[in-house]
Amino acid sequence: MAYRPLLVFFKKAPVLAIAFCLLLTTRLAWAGPPFVTDDPETPPWHGWEINIPLTLERTRDEREIEMPLFDLNYGYKPNVQLKLEFPLLSVDRVGGGRARGLGDTLIGVKWRFREESRRRPQLALYPQVVLPTGDSQRGLGSGKPSYILPLLAQKGWGRLTLYGNLGYVVQTAAGSRDFWYHGLTLMREVTDRLEVGAEVFGNSATGVDGHSELGFNVGGTWKVREGRVLLFSVGRNLQGEARTMLYLGLQILTRGSEE
Repeated sequence: MAYRPLLVFFKKAPVLAIAFCLLLTTRLAWAGPPFVTDDPETPPWHGWEINIPLTLERTRDEREIEMPLFDLNYGYKPNVQLKLEFPLLSVDRVGGGRARGLGDTLIGVKWRFREESRRRPQLALYPQVVLPTGDSQRGLGSGKPSYILPLLAQKGWGRLTLYGNLGYVVQTAAGSRDFWYHGLTLMREVTDRLEVGAEVFGNSATGVDGHSELGFNVGGTWKVREGRVLLFSVGRNLQGEARTMLYLGLQILTRGSEE
């Protein structure tokens, strides 16, 4: 398997692997694959969740493809997740103009501070920083860092799971503004291998001349075999700039350990 050497390295040197990636890469994208809305769950202790999707966002003026997006998540503690995410971008603009290269890098720490009980939902905080590693002159990044602080919640009822987030983003790039964002996702377990779901998400204006947005996605996950999951979703905006979104990827999971 092409991924076997990567997984062996991650199992043997997880903290060094993250540190190495941060040194190399030292755009806010899809949060809870395959959806925009994130949940408070974390990988198992010492385990990995590696998502490698192709994503597409198309507006009237441009088409942006992350080909691929590398989304690496490590279970640092039973309730703490370390995250590193960076895309290889391809941006095509109407009327000409094309740029390809590394986009902005996201790093974060998810801390689930309350576990789910019969009456209470899971709760987590997920502070994140977007580092301007992309070339803003070519449209591959914002050129300035952003700071994200969401609150995440989740509750399950049998085969149904409802999760959502509410967050605030501080932006420092010229022409941008701080904004609120929110999302809500409902998932249903159809079989032991298939889950399907839908989400609604939105945000206040992200630029000085921008408008609030509201959108939706439908999609799911298909467990191919132990540790390998296909992720898929498609959606569009209902309010704000017309936007079509597509996510198709592979999720690689490792068990972790108790030591």
